[in-house]
Amino acid sequence: MQSISESINLPVSEVTAFKVLSDLNVILRLSPYWSLKELKPLTEGPVEEGSRYEATIEYYGKEVTETHGLEVIELLSDKKISFKVEEGILKEISFNIEKDSDGIRLAHRFLIDSDDEAILKGTRSELVFWLRSVGEYLKLAEGKTLWKKFFKWFMDRVWLRLTLSERKIAIIVTKISILELVLLLILVLAWNLFKSFR
Repeated sequence: MQSISESINLPVSEVTAFKVLSDLNVILRLSPYWSLKELKPLTEGPVEEGSRYEATIEYYGKEVTETHGLEVIELLSDKKISFKVEEGILKEISFNIEKDSDGIRLAHRFLIDSDDEAILKGTRSELVFWLRSVGEYLKLAEGKTLWKKFFKWFMDRVWLRLTLSERKIAIIVTKISILELVLLLILVLAWNLFKSFR
């Protein structure tokens, strides 16, 4: 077994971090490597040690869909949450929250059942980008401004419900629309300049 971990400092409270991290639906949707198709609770009640889930995920770019059993194996309020993964080489996912002077230090750890260097390198890259995505979402969750509240609402209700392919298409369409608007403004400006010189 190999343990891979990364950490990040965030200007958020322990309470906010734990609230978000204990929502498996949000955490799995924040991964930049797969889309969560379905998360089915297998046990009743709130999240606690022993809570079990079945997650169906679609890997981006591979057209592969897999279903994984997940179980909460450690839950310390405002401090730590760990999930056991029942299938595959990824055996455990954990988040540790430590208070620091400006907020928290969030550590993200994978336990991998492999010694293959290529797999470990790819998994470390995945962990880094997933942690960055979680960190940005936590900043929104902590935000008190109207803009941050709106953007978090948009993330929860729209963006995180899209698949990774749909998100890429939305970004491309938005960029094209902005480019079209800029070109239109340039044409209008050029036309007005042309008219003023006549």
